[in-house]
Amino acid sequence: MIRVMLVDDEPLILEGLKHLIDWGQLGYEIVATARNGVEALEIAKYVSFDLLITDIKMPEKTGLELIAALNEREKTIRSIVLSGFQEFHFVKQGLTLGIENYLLKPINEKELISTLSHVKEKINHAFLKEESTLVLRDHSIWRWLVGKMGHTEFKQRMAFYPEVQWKFPLRIGLLKMEWDQHTEEELYRLQRTLEQETSAMTVVTPSGDLLFIWCGFERESDWGQERSRFQSVVTEAPIGQPFVFVHSEPISEIQCLYEVYREMEMKCELKLLLPERDHHMADQLTFKRESELIPPQMNITLEQDIFEHLANRHYQKVRKDLEHMLSESHCERNPIFLKSVLMEFFYRLKSQFIVQLPFDQYVQIVQQIVHVETTSEAMKMIDRCIDLLEDDHLQENEKNYSPIIQTVLQHIHQHFSQDLSLKTLGHSFHINPIYLGQLFQREVGCSFTKYLNQLRIDRAKKLLLNSYDRAGQIGKKVGYGDATYFYKQFKKYEAMTPTEWRKVHKHS
Repeated sequence: MIRVMLVDDEPLILEGLKHLIDWGQLGYEIVATARNGVEALEIAKYVSFDLLITDIKMPEKTGLELIAALNEREKTIRSIVLSGFQEFHFVKQGLTLGIENYLLKPINEKELISTLSHVKEKINHAFLKEESTLVLRDHSIWRWLVGKMGHTEFKQRMAFYPEVQWKFPLRIGLLKMEWDQHTEEELYRLQRTLEQETSAMTVVTPSGDLLFIWCGFERESDWGQERSRFQSVVTEAPIGQPFVFVHSEPISEIQCLYEVYREMEMKCELKLLLPERDHHMADQLTFKRESELIPPQMNITLEQDIFEHLANRHYQKVRKDLEHMLSESHCERNPIFLKSVLMEFFYRLKSQFIVQLPFDQYVQIVQQIVHVETTSEAMKMIDRCIDLLEDDHLQENEKNYSPIIQTVLQHIHQHFSQDLSLKTLGHSFHINPIYLGQLFQREVGCSFTKYLNQLRIDRAKKLLLNSYDRAGQIGKKVGYGDATYFYKQFKKYEAMTPTEWRKVHKHS
């Protein structure tokens, strides 16, 4: 969210600017207002902001003098000036101070929105440029680690980062946390701190986790010292939210990296879901593909056959194939393997098919998997998992709507994360937007905007319960491009922030 200060000596203009547009929807937040340049400079001592919107002619200190004074303080802000027709000579001076644009009074709403869009793009670009080196490096490392980049291409990319030295054996670690309203800037600041104060190369993953890579440390005593130092730095870091950290044993071959990383992801999620006393489950119930007990064809079957049948809703075929697989593998001889197969199936069903579960039901299924000992018991769990998927598909519209509203509702549910409006829907379905809005209100019982917001908030609540994505990321997934605007909408509907709601409902 881009922070804004408004400065104008006319109270009506100052108040009008605050309500002229939906600042939150555009990614902006008004954090301060002032009636002259002297007052604005005083406020700037204790309030940080990214954009200044100021009148040019004001008593005591002009807008241009204010901008010049802020520049002298090395404030990295951008500025927009408000001007009257008779003040163009002031605007020329403003251009030398680096103003983004000048807007004539009375302020034109469209011109203001257009200017703010350009400023936002510049601010975002500046931030990305500052972090681009680490971002590009991290992206390459992560893609290589998960098998999305070949080793030859990876070596070529790493040639741009001579400080990165790869030496096997190596260890990797994963820190998964709930950031919620923490900014990307804070995340990268933590990354830099960990790289400076420990021996770990620290990578920010696309999901906002921190991945660590240690090279060397072949002697266990050396590794013990580094691990203690690392954990001390993490403990003192300003994370402020619950987190889970796991690390691997030494890895000697490149081919094993992805499986180890995947293993750690599963461990982290389980440890975040379960109480601390049950964290040993995460270490027990992981799917070790390198184990000699696992038939080599099993993963191919799971990937190409079973999940394809699930996608096509051929549930009986899935049941039959899994029962045959478990029987042929003689799973009852190794209950740990049996449980691991079930956990693998459950997790992939949940993630790939976005099956939403209440938290208590999620934990209950995991705990039941822990106690499975026989193929018969395993099949009952598989039936339960598939029933969840079937129930998810059966939740269709139960009310009798007109054909056009049924079509619109189906479209909204399929594309709720996209930019939707009555105008775009009217264009898509060849109906007048005003008439569509009236029809929607009459049949559904609420306005289109309220329905869409409620749908997005409901989907966000499911993701808050069933994932450990940051709240801002969840907001983007359900259609809110700006995290702070999502927080405000969520609080409007639920009377608490996403983090507060998550804590109340996960542990109730």
